[in-house]
Amino acid sequence: MPDRSLHIQIPCEAKQAREVRKLFRDFSEPLSLSEEDSSNVELAINEGVSNAIEHGSSANKHMHVDIDFMTRGTYLIILIKDYGGKEFNPEFYERITLKKDWGRGGRGIYLMKTIMDELSYIFSPHQFTLLYMSKRMK
Repeated sequence: MPDRSLHIQIPCEAKQAREVRKLFRDFSEPLSLSEEDSSNVELAINEGVSNAIEHGSSANKHMHVDIDFMTRGTYLIILIKDYGGKEFNPEFYERITLKKDWGRGGRGIYLMKTIMDELSYIFSPHQFTLLYMSKRMK
């Protein structure tokens, strides 16, 4: 199968995550992902998009989030870019997840890292945050 790609731009509104999940399901349908992997990747995408909207862009409806789905050989690659430009230490949040036993939230980075084969952040302070995730397709 040739490489594919899809670019999506959404306003920073929580309800937009549902549309992104639907677009991912449509994009991933012809890919060689198991049903379990597809559901898990959809969960990781939902978490990344929700974080970009809520934390990265502070749910500012005048801002947007860019999302790219692409295949390169046997890899599915997801890029999620917000324009809040807020730096943070993802490893800190991953570490506290293992100890945290209060309230909701705070487990997303750990969850995404567990689901995906690769996960990294690129920060450009006061400009953007880019989340890179990849998953090997079987």
